[in-house]
Amino acid sequence: MNNLLKHQFIDVVNEMRIGTAPEWHSEPNVRYEDINDDLFDVVDSRQEPDSIKKIYNQGTASYINGANGNTYNLRFISFDDFLHQFVYDDGMGNTRKSMFKQHKKMADLLVYNTEDDKKYFIVQELCQGNASNKRSKAKIQLSSTVNILCSRSREISDYITSFPNKICYLSIKEEQVPTPNNIADGFMEAYNVIPEKIPFKYGQIGTYGFTAYETRIVKLEK
Repeated sequence: MNNLLKHQFIDVVNEMRIGTAPEWHSEPNVRYEDINDDLFDVVDSRQEPDSIKKIYNQGTASYINGANGNTYNLRFISFDDFLHQFVYDDGMGNTRKSMFKQHKKMADLLVYNTEDDKKYFIVQELCQGNASNKRSKAKIQLSSTVNILCSRSREISDYITSFPNKICYLSIKEEQVPTPNNIADGFMEAYNVIPEKIPFKYGQIGTYGFTAYETRIVKLEK
């Protein structure tokens, strides 16, 4: 997928660029991170310049990746970071103007297992704060990401289609409200271990064979 973004996605950028933006010709950078731990957390790459991986239960979203000794090799692409490099000088004092408006409405991460036996392709949006304020925008970002990846490039669409499990995850980490004598801590810990996935439908997500859930814990079955 990272090679497809480097080469095929350039045509998408040039096709969708706003009128004053020049064509993009250089090979773009794709920031990615390979993780095969059984338990770990991830954060928005804008928060962490060195690594999106965090200790389990200390980041924005958690992954339960198979089981200890039997995990997937997962590649995490910072899609939002990738899009933010497509900028230009508009000659009117804005030296980093986005080449296309839609980049502000895209998801944070693309995630997939890199084994030949393809199984999971994930589009994930990470949020922190009040869920009611984040939820609507995050769903737009997920839908827009699925749409641009699956409708603008046949090569990218075919690659994504080859994965039997195509999933969007909306992961919102809300501020935990302290309770007297921390009486709720045990309940919160249990919730984090066995979360309830909340399914939802929105925009173009289902059009391209994706299912969508709101959850902070992504559990990948082996």
